[in-house]
Amino acid sequence: MKLLIDGDLVAYRTACSVGDNEHLIYKKLNQSIMIMLAVFEAEDYRIFLSGKEQPNFRRVINPEYKANRNNVEKPYWLPLCLQYLSEVWEAEYVQGCEADDALGWFQTEDTVICTIDKDLNMIPGKHYNFVKDSIYDVTPWEALQFFYKQMLIGDVSDNIKGISKIGPVKAAKLIDILETEQEMFDVVYNKYNDPKRFVMNACCLWIQQQRGITWAQRSQHLTLPKDCQQEVEAMSNFMTSIVSGTSMEPTMIHPLLSGIQFSGIGMEVMEKLNEH
Repeated sequence: MKLLIDGDLVAYRTACSVGDNEHLIYKKLNQSIMIMLAVFEAEDYRIFLSGKEQPNFRRVINPEYKANRNNVEKPYWLPLCLQYLSEVWEAEYVQGCEADDALGWFQTEDTVICTIDKDLNMIPGKHYNFVKDSIYDVTPWEALQFFYKQMLIGDVSDNIKGISKIGPVKAAKLIDILETEQEMFDVVYNKYNDPKRFVMNACCLWIQQQRGITWAQRSQHLTLPKDCQQEVEAMSNFMTSIVSGTSMEPTMIHPLLSGIQFSGIGMEVMEKLNEH
């Protein structure tokens, strides 16, 4: 079993929890990864981080995406946590998208996504919530249901507005009774009454399961109203132009952090690892 680890969340949680004690950073990061490996008796893993060298395509198509976080101060130790995961645990940066997308790209029958982010529930397969110590499976049908419920509810943390006065309970009542994706699409689309916003939200909320393929590109199997089809074609063309200038390939080194230096126990850990 190979673990696909959400490095963004591991780094962020660690940076928020260590206070002024730099030595705790390395201990907590090492413990976090080692515990995940131990749970599954796994030796193989990939850790993904969201790169900043190329703009996230979601912000390109929707400037308000995560704009609510622009003035939120990031944890002081976050850059060091990211650097440590990259250099010691060989975490890989993805550009032009998010770590979540890479988790979706590489999920198979032989992998498990390790995260606490509920949004990853739109990716079929095995999941592990490393805070709740919970292992569960998501079927392809459950994954689709989750996505269309998100389209109704929206995502406050990412500044994506859904349909007014529809929360998780009402969304479940609307979606859980349906039997096909076409039915789910029809119900949600009719609630929007705005094809442009519908397609924009769908592309922002959809976590890729193939590199560079957003909801717009994978919607060909659906019967779309003419106005929606026009928006989908425009978005697909726009996304093609974006992706053509974006590598969207996981890389091991993040040049923007190259000036950060480890100290104390961090250097000791790196030296011991280099000996092996």
